[in-house]
Amino acid sequence: FLEPVDTNIVTDYLNVIKNPMDFMTMRQKLESNQYPDMDAFKQDFQLICTNAKIYNAPDTPYWRNADKLE
Repeated sequence: FLEPVDTNIVTDYLNVIKNPMDFMTMRQKLESNQYPDMDAFKQDFQLICTNAKIYNAPDTPYWRNADKLE
């Protein structure tokens, strides 16, 4: 969740996830004032969780951690 998914390692990620998001990107957007309001910030946070739950099976730590974050 911290950094963008490495698509050199996870080669099919962009076939499944069309709008990737991670906390590093959120931090960069926050520091450069790219969030017009709290709702936009919340949407990106939710996108991280949603992407993790779409790409990963429920029995993986990635899915379970995304569920906890939500």
